[in-house]
Amino acid sequence: MEVQTAQPPSCSSSAAGYPRWVMLEQYVKSNVQDSSRITPDAKTLAAARTSNGHRIQVSLGLAEPPATSALRVELPEGVYAKYATVVAADGDSLLLRVNLDQRSFASDDTLDHFVYNAGSAAADPSRPPSLSLLPSYNVTYRPMIQYLVTDATGILRHGDDQIVVAELHTATVRVTLETKAAELYMFRSGEWSIRRPRICSSVAGDGELEELPSWWNTDTVFPMSGRTLCWVDLSRGVLFCDVLEESPWLQYLPLPKVPLFGRASNRNLGVTAGGVLKFVNIFPRCCCGGAGTSKCEHSNHAYTIHTYTLRTEGMEWVMDGMVDATELWALEAYKGLPRVPLDYPIVSMDEPHVICFLLCEDHHVKYGDQTLWLLKVDTRSKTIQSVSKYPGGRFLGRALIPSSISYYLNSYPICSSDGTSTSLGQTSQMDIEKLRAYDSRNSMLQSSCKSFAKPAVEASEILAALQDIPSYGLDRDDMLKAYSILSNDNGLRLRSLLGLPLNLRKDWLLMEIKAGDA
Repeated sequence: MEVQTAQPPSCSSSAAGYPRWVMLEQYVKSNVQDSSRITPDAKTLAAARTSNGHRIQVSLGLAEPPATSALRVELPEGVYAKYATVVAADGDSLLLRVNLDQRSFASDDTLDHFVYNAGSAAADPSRPPSLSLLPSYNVTYRPMIQYLVTDATGILRHGDDQIVVAELHTATVRVTLETKAAELYMFRSGEWSIRRPRICSSVAGDGELEELPSWWNTDTVFPMSGRTLCWVDLSRGVLFCDVLEESPWLQYLPLPKVPLFGRASNRNLGVTAGGVLKFVNIFPRCCCGGAGTSKCEHSNHAYTIHTYTLRTEGMEWVMDGMVDATELWALEAYKGLPRVPLDYPIVSMDEPHVICFLLCEDHHVKYGDQTLWLLKVDTRSKTIQSVSKYPGGRFLGRALIPSSISYYLNSYPICSSDGTSTSLGQTSQMDIEKLRAYDSRNSMLQSSCKSFAKPAVEASEILAALQDIPSYGLDRDDMLKAYSILSNDNGLRLRSLLGLPLNLRKDWLLMEIKAGDA
Protein backbone atom coordinates (compact mmCIF):
# COMPACT_ATOMS: atom_id res chain seq x y z
CA MET A 1 0.00 0.00 0.00
CA GLU A 2 1.36 3.41 -0.93
CA VAL A 3 1.34 6.09 1.75
CA GLN A 4 2.26 9.75 1.74
CA THR A 5 4.89 11.30 4.01
CA ALA A 6 3.62 12.71 7.27
CA GLN A 7 5.98 15.56 8.15
CA PRO A 8 4.22 18.50 9.80
CA PRO A 9 3.87 21.58 7.57
CA SER A 10 6.62 24.18 7.87
CA CYS A 11 6.04 27.44 9.71
CA SER A 12 4.72 30.70 8.30
CA SER A 13 3.58 33.94 9.82
CA SER A 14 0.25 33.79 8.00
CA ALA A 15 -2.82 32.61 9.82
CA ALA A 16 -3.91 29.01 9.34
CA GLY A 17 -7.29 28.33 7.73
CA TYR A 18 -8.13 25.01 9.38
CA PRO A 19 -8.40 24.17 13.08
CA ARG A 20 -5.43 22.48 14.73
CA TRP A 21 -7.62 19.53 15.67
CA VAL A 22 -11.19 18.36 15.16
CA MET A 23 -13.78 16.00 16.63
CA LEU A 24 -14.73 13.61 13.83
CA GLU A 25 -18.09 11.89 13.79
CA GLN A 26 -17.45 8.18 13.62
CA TYR A 27 -20.31 7.47 11.24
CA VAL A 28 -19.58 8.74 7.74
CA LYS A 29 -22.15 10.49 5.57
CA SER A 30 -22.86 9.08 2.10
CA ASN A 31 -23.98 10.87 -1.05
CA VAL A 32 -27.60 9.99 -0.28
CA GLN A 33 -27.57 10.57 3.48
CA ASP A 34 -27.68 13.83 5.40
CA SER A 35 -26.56 15.81 2.36
CA SER A 36 -27.49 19.05 4.11
CA ARG A 37 -25.61 18.19 7.32
CA ILE A 38 -22.12 18.57 5.92
CA THR A 39 -20.53 20.85 3.35
CA PRO A 40 -17.48 18.98 2.03
CA ASP A 41 -14.32 20.99 1.38
CA ALA A 42 -13.06 20.44 -2.18
CA LYS A 43 -9.45 20.76 -0.98
CA THR A 44 -9.91 17.62 1.12
CA LEU A 45 -11.15 15.41 -1.73
CA ALA A 46 -9.35 12.11 -2.38
CA ALA A 47 -10.34 9.12 -4.52
CA ALA A 48 -9.53 5.43 -4.92
CA ARG A 49 -11.03 2.17 -6.19
CA THR A 50 -12.83 -0.39 -4.05
CA SER A 51 -11.72 -4.02 -4.15
CA ASN A 52 -14.29 -4.71 -6.86
CA GLY A 53 -13.33 -1.70 -8.96
CA HIS A 54 -15.88 0.98 -8.03
CA ARG A 55 -14.65 4.56 -7.73
CA ILE A 56 -14.99 5.98 -4.23
CA GLN A 57 -14.41 9.60 -3.18
CA VAL A 58 -13.91 10.89 0.35
CA SER A 59 -14.01 14.51 1.51
CA LEU A 60 -14.11 16.31 4.86
CA GLY A 61 -16.30 18.98 6.40
CA LEU A 62 -14.21 20.55 9.17
CA ALA A 63 -15.18 22.76 12.11
CA GLU A 64 -13.49 24.15 15.21
CA PRO A 65 -14.37 22.17 18.37
CA PRO A 66 -16.73 21.91 20.14
CA ALA A 67 -18.59 21.72 16.81
CA THR A 68 -18.21 18.35 15.14
CA SER A 69 -16.54 17.50 11.83
CA ALA A 70 -17.53 14.74 9.44
CA LEU A 71 -16.50 12.73 6.39
CA ARG A 72 -18.55 12.23 3.28
CA VAL A 73 -18.34 9.28 0.90
CA GLU A 74 -19.44 9.59 -2.74
CA LEU A 75 -20.10 6.52 -4.88
CA PRO A 76 -21.22 5.82 -8.47
CA GLU A 77 -24.93 5.62 -9.27
CA GLY A 78 -26.36 2.28 -8.22
CA VAL A 79 -23.70 1.65 -5.57
CA TYR A 80 -24.59 2.46 -1.97
CA ALA A 81 -22.80 2.53 1.34
CA LYS A 82 -24.58 0.16 3.70
CA TYR A 83 -22.43 1.82 6.34
CA ALA A 84 -19.14 3.71 6.47
CA THR A 85 -17.13 4.36 9.62
CA VAL A 86 -14.06 6.22 10.83
CA VAL A 87 -12.31 3.42 12.72
CA ALA A 88 -9.23 5.27 14.03
CA ALA A 89 -7.05 8.35 13.56
CA ASP A 90 -3.42 9.39 13.97
CA GLY A 91 -1.67 12.50 12.69
CA ASP A 92 -2.39 13.04 9.00
CA SER A 93 -4.19 9.70 8.56
CA LEU A 94 -7.60 8.15 9.11
CA LEU A 95 -8.57 4.48 8.98
CA LEU A 96 -11.96 3.99 7.30
CA ARG A 97 -14.27 0.99 6.93
CA VAL A 98 -16.79 0.97 4.07
CA ASN A 99 -19.44 -1.68 3.43
CA LEU A 100 -20.87 -1.32 -0.08
CA ASP A 101 -24.25 -2.65 -1.17
CA GLN A 102 -25.13 -2.90 -4.87
CA ARG A 103 -28.69 -3.87 -3.90
CA SER A 104 -28.76 -6.98 -6.03
CA PHE A 105 -27.33 -10.11 -4.41
CA ALA A 106 -25.70 -10.53 -1.02
CA SER A 107 -22.56 -11.77 -2.73
CA ASP A 108 -22.18 -8.33 -4.30
CA ASP A 109 -21.61 -6.70 -0.90
CA THR A 110 -18.06 -5.44 -0.43
CA LEU A 111 -16.31 -4.61 2.84
CA ASP A 112 -13.12 -2.60 2.42
CA HIS A 113 -10.71 -0.70 4.65
CA PHE A 114 -9.03 2.49 3.43
CA VAL A 115 -6.41 4.88 4.75
CA TYR A 116 -7.16 8.55 4.08
CA ASN A 117 -4.06 10.75 4.16
CA ALA A 118 -4.29 14.56 4.34
CA GLY A 119 -1.02 15.05 2.47
CA SER A 120 0.72 18.34 3.24
CA ALA A 121 -0.52 21.64 1.89
CA ALA A 122 2.58 23.45 3.19
CA ALA A 123 5.14 21.16 1.53
CA ASP A 124 7.09 22.34 -1.53
CA PRO A 125 5.65 21.08 -3.75
CA SER A 126 2.41 20.57 -1.84
CA ARG A 127 0.99 17.06 -1.58
CA PRO A 128 -2.77 16.63 -2.05
CA PRO A 129 -4.85 14.26 0.06
CA SER A 130 -4.85 10.59 -0.95
CA LEU A 131 -7.00 7.51 -0.36
CA SER A 132 -5.43 4.02 -0.30
CA LEU A 133 -7.10 0.62 -0.17
CA LEU A 134 -5.71 -1.70 2.49
CA PRO A 135 -5.06 -5.34 1.53
CA SER A 136 -7.89 -7.68 2.50
CA TYR A 137 -8.18 -8.25 6.23
CA ASN A 138 -8.03 -12.03 6.46
CA VAL A 139 -5.96 -13.99 8.97
CA THR A 140 -5.76 -17.73 9.41
CA TYR A 141 -7.49 -17.84 12.77
CA ARG A 142 -10.44 -15.64 11.78
CA PRO A 143 -11.43 -16.74 8.25
CA MET A 144 -15.08 -15.71 8.69
CA ILE A 145 -14.39 -12.24 10.12
CA GLN A 146 -13.30 -9.65 7.57
CA TYR A 147 -13.74 -6.36 9.42
CA LEU A 148 -11.85 -4.46 12.08
CA VAL A 149 -13.74 -3.80 15.32
CA THR A 150 -13.89 -0.03 15.83
CA ASP A 151 -13.61 -0.03 19.63
CA ALA A 152 -10.56 -2.32 19.56
CA THR A 153 -8.58 -1.01 16.55
CA GLY A 154 -5.98 1.75 16.32
CA ILE A 155 -3.75 3.24 13.62
CA LEU A 156 -0.21 4.53 14.10
CA ARG A 157 1.78 6.76 11.71
CA HIS A 158 5.54 6.41 12.06
CA GLY A 159 8.27 8.19 10.12
CA ASP A 160 7.77 9.13 6.49
CA ASP A 161 6.01 6.09 5.13
CA GLN A 162 5.08 3.55 7.79
CA ILE A 163 1.55 2.75 8.89
CA VAL A 164 0.62 0.21 11.54
CA VAL A 165 -2.96 -0.95 12.07
CA ALA A 166 -3.62 -3.15 15.10
CA GLU A 167 -6.73 -4.74 16.61
CA LEU A 168 -6.64 -6.21 20.12
CA HIS A 169 -8.67 -9.39 20.35
CA THR A 170 -9.36 -11.21 23.61
CA ALA A 171 -10.70 -14.73 24.02
CA THR A 172 -11.58 -16.74 27.12
CA VAL A 173 -8.95 -19.42 27.65
CA ARG A 174 -10.13 -21.25 30.78
CA VAL A 175 -13.25 -23.17 31.58
CA THR A 176 -13.69 -21.06 34.71
CA LEU A 177 -13.94 -17.92 32.51
CA GLU A 178 -11.41 -16.24 34.79
CA THR A 179 -8.87 -15.12 32.20
CA LYS A 180 -8.57 -14.06 28.58
CA ALA A 181 -5.73 -14.49 26.12
CA ALA A 182 -4.65 -11.42 24.15
CA GLU A 183 -3.95 -11.45 20.42
CA LEU A 184 -2.95 -8.60 18.13
CA TYR A 185 -4.07 -8.62 14.50
CA MET A 186 -1.58 -6.29 12.87
CA PHE A 187 -1.01 -4.69 9.47
CA ARG A 188 2.65 -3.76 9.29
CA SER A 189 5.22 -3.61 6.49
CA GLY A 190 2.46 -4.16 3.94
CA GLU A 191 1.00 -7.39 5.31
CA TRP A 192 -1.31 -8.77 7.98
CA SER A 193 -0.05 -10.95 10.80
CA ILE A 194 -1.12 -12.21 14.21
CA ARG A 195 0.92 -11.70 17.39
CA ARG A 196 0.41 -13.04 20.91
CA PRO A 197 1.93 -10.39 23.17
CA ARG A 198 3.12 -10.98 26.71
CA ILE A 199 1.47 -8.88 29.40
CA CYS A 200 3.16 -7.06 32.26
CA SER A 201 1.79 -4.78 34.95
CA SER A 202 2.90 -1.26 35.88
CA VAL A 203 1.79 -1.96 39.45
CA ALA A 204 4.79 -2.65 41.68
CA GLY A 205 5.13 -6.33 42.50
CA ASP A 206 2.67 -7.62 39.90
CA GLY A 207 5.35 -8.46 37.32
CA GLU A 208 4.42 -10.44 34.22
CA LEU A 209 0.83 -11.64 33.78
CA GLU A 210 -0.08 -14.79 31.90
CA GLU A 211 -3.38 -13.52 30.58
CA LEU A 212 -5.81 -10.64 30.90
CA PRO A 213 -8.44 -10.77 33.65
CA SER A 214 -11.82 -11.86 32.31
CA TRP A 215 -13.40 -8.47 33.02
CA TRP A 216 -11.30 -6.65 30.40
CA ASN A 217 -13.41 -4.91 27.74
CA THR A 218 -11.85 -2.40 25.34
CA ASP A 219 -13.81 0.86 25.03
CA THR A 220 -11.45 2.98 22.95
CA VAL A 221 -7.99 3.06 21.32
CA PHE A 222 -5.65 5.96 20.63
CA PRO A 223 -1.99 6.51 19.63
CA MET A 224 0.66 8.00 21.89
CA SER A 225 4.31 9.10 21.51
CA GLY A 226 4.74 8.00 17.89
CA ARG A 227 5.26 4.31 18.73
CA THR A 228 2.55 3.30 21.15
CA LEU A 229 -1.10 2.34 20.88
CA CYS A 230 -3.23 2.50 24.03
CA TRP A 231 -6.21 0.18 24.53
CA VAL A 232 -8.52 1.48 27.25
CA ASP A 233 -11.11 -0.19 29.44
CA LEU A 234 -12.82 2.84 30.97
CA SER A 235 -13.79 0.87 34.06
CA ARG A 236 -10.36 -0.63 34.66
CA GLY A 237 -7.23 0.73 33.02
CA VAL A 238 -4.94 1.09 30.01
CA LEU A 239 -2.88 -1.39 27.98
CA PHE A 240 0.17 0.26 26.37
CA CYS A 241 1.87 -1.44 23.43
CA ASP A 242 4.88 -0.43 21.35
CA VAL A 243 3.52 -1.79 18.06
CA LEU A 244 6.84 -1.21 16.27
CA GLU A 245 8.59 -3.84 18.40
CA GLU A 246 9.16 -7.17 16.68
CA SER A 247 7.79 -8.96 19.76
CA PRO A 248 5.34 -6.45 21.28
CA TRP A 249 4.38 -6.39 24.97
CA LEU A 250 1.18 -5.18 26.60
CA GLN A 251 1.81 -3.07 29.71
CA TYR A 252 -1.17 -2.71 32.03
CA LEU A 253 -1.81 0.41 34.13
CA PRO A 254 -4.91 0.80 36.34
CA LEU A 255 -6.96 3.99 36.20
CA PRO A 256 -6.77 6.37 39.18
CA LYS A 257 -8.65 5.20 42.26
CA VAL A 258 -11.70 7.43 41.88
CA PRO A 259 -15.47 7.05 42.21
CA LEU A 260 -16.73 5.24 39.08
CA PHE A 261 -20.49 5.57 38.89
CA GLY A 262 -22.94 4.81 36.11
CA ARG A 263 -21.96 4.53 32.47
CA ALA A 264 -18.58 4.74 30.81
CA SER A 265 -19.86 8.01 29.34
CA ASN A 266 -18.78 9.65 32.62
CA ARG A 267 -15.08 9.31 31.84
CA ASN A 268 -12.47 9.25 29.10
CA LEU A 269 -8.75 9.39 28.38
CA GLY A 270 -6.87 11.36 25.75
CA VAL A 271 -3.46 12.65 24.73
CA THR A 272 -2.92 16.40 24.89
CA ALA A 273 -0.02 18.84 24.28
CA GLY A 274 3.42 17.44 24.94
CA GLY A 275 2.18 13.86 24.58
CA VAL A 276 0.64 13.98 28.08
CA LEU A 277 -1.99 11.37 28.91
CA LYS A 278 -5.04 12.83 30.67
CA PHE A 279 -7.92 11.10 32.43
CA VAL A 280 -11.29 12.81 33.00
CA ASN A 281 -13.89 11.53 35.46
CA ILE A 282 -17.37 13.00 36.00
CA PHE A 283 -19.16 11.64 39.06
CA PRO A 284 -22.46 12.59 40.68
CA ARG A 285 -22.37 14.00 44.19
CA CYS A 286 -24.89 14.63 46.92
CA CYS A 287 -25.30 17.83 48.91
CA CYS A 288 -22.83 16.62 51.54
CA GLY A 289 -20.13 16.20 48.88
CA GLY A 290 -20.05 12.42 48.93
CA ALA A 291 -19.96 10.48 45.67
CA GLY A 292 -23.33 9.24 44.50
CA THR A 293 -26.54 10.57 43.02
CA SER A 294 -28.71 12.77 45.22
CA LYS A 295 -32.40 13.49 44.81
CA CYS A 296 -32.51 16.39 47.23
CA GLU A 297 -33.52 19.71 45.70
CA HIS A 298 -30.27 21.43 46.70
CA SER A 299 -28.06 19.11 44.68
CA ASN A 300 -30.31 17.56 42.05
CA HIS A 301 -28.08 16.46 39.12
CA ALA A 302 -25.01 17.93 40.84
CA TYR A 303 -21.66 16.50 39.79
CA THR A 304 -17.92 17.09 40.07
CA ILE A 305 -15.26 16.77 37.36
CA HIS A 306 -11.80 15.53 38.33
CA THR A 307 -8.86 15.46 35.89
CA TYR A 308 -5.59 13.55 36.23
CA THR A 309 -2.37 13.45 34.24
CA LEU A 310 -0.01 10.50 34.03
CA ARG A 311 3.46 11.12 35.43
CA THR A 312 5.55 8.80 33.25
CA GLU A 313 8.34 8.67 35.82
CA GLY A 314 6.92 6.10 38.18
CA MET A 315 3.79 5.65 36.03
CA GLU A 316 1.48 7.31 38.55
CA TRP A 317 -1.63 9.44 38.16
CA VAL A 318 -1.62 12.98 39.58
CA MET A 319 -4.82 14.96 40.08
CA ASP A 320 -4.48 18.33 38.33
CA GLY A 321 -7.98 19.77 38.09
CA MET A 322 -11.40 19.94 39.72
CA VAL A 323 -14.58 21.65 38.53
CA ASP A 324 -17.94 21.48 40.28
CA ALA A 325 -21.27 21.76 38.53
CA THR A 326 -22.14 24.86 40.56
CA GLU A 327 -19.14 26.70 39.08
CA LEU A 328 -20.37 26.10 35.53
CA TRP A 329 -24.03 26.72 36.30
CA ALA A 330 -23.14 30.18 37.67
CA LEU A 331 -21.60 31.32 34.37
CA GLU A 332 -23.48 33.61 32.04
CA ALA A 333 -22.45 31.33 29.16
CA TYR A 334 -24.47 28.52 30.79
CA LYS A 335 -27.73 30.48 30.72
CA GLY A 336 -30.48 28.54 28.97
CA LEU A 337 -28.66 25.20 29.14
CA PRO A 338 -30.10 22.26 31.10
CA ARG A 339 -28.71 21.71 34.60
CA VAL A 340 -27.89 18.04 34.16
CA PRO A 341 -24.53 16.23 34.20
CA LEU A 342 -22.13 16.57 31.30
CA ASP A 343 -21.29 13.43 29.30
CA TYR A 344 -18.60 11.99 27.03
CA PRO A 345 -15.56 14.17 27.81
CA ILE A 346 -13.04 14.65 24.99
CA VAL A 347 -9.61 16.02 25.92
CA SER A 348 -8.31 18.84 23.71
CA MET A 349 -5.32 17.72 21.65
CA ASP A 350 -3.45 21.02 22.06
CA GLU A 351 -4.72 22.68 25.27
CA PRO A 352 -4.06 20.56 28.37
CA HIS A 353 -6.80 22.10 30.51
CA VAL A 354 -9.53 22.27 27.85
CA ILE A 355 -12.14 19.53 27.60
CA CYS A 356 -15.18 19.22 25.34
CA PHE A 357 -18.40 17.67 26.65
CA LEU A 358 -21.81 16.61 25.40
CA LEU A 359 -24.89 17.93 27.22
CA CYS A 360 -28.45 16.68 26.75
CA GLU A 361 -31.34 16.84 29.21
CA ASP A 362 -32.94 13.73 27.71
CA HIS A 363 -29.92 11.64 28.77
CA HIS A 364 -30.81 12.22 32.44
CA VAL A 365 -34.49 13.25 32.61
CA LYS A 366 -37.36 11.12 31.38
CA TYR A 367 -39.07 12.87 28.46
CA GLY A 368 -36.48 15.65 28.70
CA ASP A 369 -35.46 18.02 25.95
CA GLN A 370 -33.58 16.08 23.24
CA THR A 371 -31.51 19.06 22.10
CA LEU A 372 -27.84 18.09 22.04
CA TRP A 373 -25.24 20.69 23.05
CA LEU A 374 -21.45 20.54 22.86
CA LEU A 375 -19.45 22.61 25.36
CA LYS A 376 -15.77 23.56 25.39
CA VAL A 377 -14.68 24.07 29.00
CA ASP A 378 -11.40 25.39 30.40
CA THR A 379 -10.99 23.47 33.65
CA ARG A 380 -8.24 25.80 34.91
CA SER A 381 -9.96 29.17 34.44
CA LYS A 382 -13.38 27.55 35.10
CA THR A 383 -14.88 29.14 31.99
CA ILE A 384 -16.96 27.95 29.05
CA GLN A 385 -15.02 28.90 25.93
CA SER A 386 -17.80 28.12 23.45
CA VAL A 387 -21.08 26.26 23.00
CA SER A 388 -22.31 24.51 19.85
CA LYS A 389 -25.79 23.14 19.15
CA TYR A 390 -25.74 19.87 17.26
CA PRO A 391 -28.13 19.92 14.27
CA GLY A 392 -30.97 17.43 14.53
CA GLY A 393 -30.31 16.47 18.14
CA ARG A 394 -29.20 12.94 17.22
CA PHE A 395 -27.42 11.10 20.01
CA LEU A 396 -23.68 10.98 19.29
CA GLY A 397 -22.49 9.03 22.30
CA ARG A 398 -18.87 7.97 22.09
CA ALA A 399 -19.00 8.29 18.31
CA LEU A 400 -16.55 11.22 18.22
CA ILE A 401 -12.87 10.72 17.44
CA PRO A 402 -10.29 13.46 18.14
CA SER A 403 -7.96 13.95 15.18
CA SER A 404 -5.28 16.39 14.00
CA ILE A 405 -6.04 15.62 10.34
CA SER A 406 -7.05 19.26 9.79
CA TYR A 407 -3.63 20.55 10.87
CA TYR A 408 -1.95 19.08 7.79
CA LEU A 409 -4.36 20.81 5.40
CA ASN A 410 -3.04 24.26 6.34
CA SER A 411 -0.80 26.00 3.84
CA TYR A 412 0.45 28.28 6.63
CA PRO A 413 0.20 26.50 9.99
CA ILE A 414 0.03 28.25 13.34
CA CYS A 415 3.43 29.14 14.80
CA SER A 416 4.57 29.32 18.38
CA SER A 417 5.62 32.58 19.98
CA ASP A 418 9.28 32.08 19.06
CA GLY A 419 8.47 31.63 15.38
CA THR A 420 8.91 27.87 15.31
CA SER A 421 6.32 25.40 14.15
CA THR A 422 5.07 22.76 16.56
CA SER A 423 2.90 19.80 15.67
CA LEU A 424 0.19 18.46 17.96
CA GLY A 425 1.57 16.26 20.71
CA GLN A 426 4.84 18.22 20.55
CA THR A 427 3.58 21.67 21.50
CA SER A 428 5.67 23.43 24.13
CA GLN A 429 4.00 22.98 27.49
CA MET A 430 5.36 26.38 28.55
CA ASP A 431 3.75 28.12 25.57
CA ILE A 432 0.42 26.46 26.25
CA GLU A 433 0.51 27.42 29.92
CA LYS A 434 1.35 31.03 29.05
CA LEU A 435 -1.65 31.17 26.74
CA ARG A 436 -3.97 29.58 29.29
CA ALA A 437 -2.73 31.94 32.03
CA TYR A 438 -3.37 34.91 29.74
CA ASP A 439 -6.85 33.62 28.92
CA SER A 440 -7.55 33.11 32.61
CA ARG A 441 -6.54 36.68 33.48
CA ASN A 442 -8.75 38.05 30.74
CA SER A 443 -11.67 35.66 31.09
CA MET A 444 -13.70 38.19 33.07
CA LEU A 445 -13.60 40.50 30.06
CA GLN A 446 -15.21 37.90 27.81
CA SER A 447 -18.92 38.50 27.76
CA SER A 448 -19.65 34.91 26.77
CA CYS A 449 -17.97 33.48 29.86
CA LYS A 450 -18.27 36.06 32.60
CA SER A 451 -20.46 35.97 35.68
CA PHE A 452 -22.45 38.91 36.97
CA ALA A 453 -20.37 41.47 38.87
CA LYS A 454 -20.55 41.25 42.66
CA PRO A 455 -19.12 43.48 45.40
CA ALA A 456 -15.51 42.91 46.46
CA VAL A 457 -15.06 40.29 49.16
CA GLU A 458 -14.25 41.15 52.77
CA ALA A 459 -11.22 39.61 54.52
CA SER A 460 -13.45 38.32 57.31
CA GLU A 461 -15.47 36.30 54.79
CA ILE A 462 -12.32 34.61 53.49
CA LEU A 463 -11.05 33.78 56.97
CA ALA A 464 -14.42 32.37 57.97
CA ALA A 465 -14.45 30.14 54.90
CA LEU A 466 -10.94 28.86 55.62
CA GLN A 467 -11.77 28.21 59.27
CA ASP A 468 -14.62 25.95 58.19
CA ILE A 469 -12.13 23.26 57.18
CA PRO A 470 -9.73 22.99 60.15
CA SER A 471 -10.01 19.22 60.66
CA TYR A 472 -8.48 18.52 57.29
CA GLY A 473 -7.03 21.98 56.69
CA LEU A 474 -4.11 23.37 54.72
CA ASP A 475 -0.54 23.96 55.85
CA ARG A 476 0.61 27.54 56.49
CA ASP A 477 2.03 28.21 53.00
CA ASP A 478 -1.03 26.81 51.27
CA MET A 479 -3.29 28.79 53.61
CA LEU A 480 -1.58 32.03 52.56
CA LYS A 481 -1.87 31.10 48.90
CA ALA A 482 -5.53 30.21 49.37
CA TYR A 483 -6.19 33.59 50.99
CA SER A 484 -4.56 35.36 48.05
CA ILE A 485 -6.60 33.37 45.53
CA LEU A 486 -9.91 33.93 47.30
CA SER A 487 -9.31 37.67 47.63
CA ASN A 488 -9.12 38.14 43.84
CA ASP A 489 -11.78 38.19 41.11
CA ASN A 490 -14.26 40.30 43.14
CA GLY A 491 -15.09 37.27 45.27
CA LEU A 492 -15.88 34.95 42.34
CA ARG A 493 -13.64 32.16 43.63
CA LEU A 494 -14.87 32.58 47.19
CA ARG A 495 -18.47 32.17 46.05
CA SER A 496 -17.42 29.08 44.08
CA LEU A 497 -15.80 27.64 47.21
CA LEU A 498 -18.82 28.36 49.40
CA GLY A 499 -21.06 26.67 46.84
CA LEU A 500 -19.26 23.38 47.42
CA PRO A 501 -19.92 20.84 50.18
CA LEU A 502 -17.37 21.06 53.00
CA ASN A 503 -15.56 17.83 52.21
CA LEU A 504 -14.80 18.96 48.64
CA ARG A 505 -13.35 22.34 49.57
CA LYS A 506 -9.82 21.25 50.42
CA ASP A 507 -9.31 19.43 47.10
CA TRP A 508 -10.79 22.41 45.26
CA LEU A 509 -8.41 24.84 46.97
CA LEU A 510 -5.39 22.61 46.32
CA MET A 511 -6.23 22.51 42.61
CA GLU A 512 -6.57 26.31 42.55
CA ILE A 513 -3.18 26.63 44.30
CA LYS A 514 -1.58 24.22 41.84
CA ALA A 515 -2.99 26.21 38.93
CA GLY A 516 -1.63 29.43 40.42
CA ASP A 517 1.83 27.91 40.87
CA ALA A 518 2.04 26.68 37.27
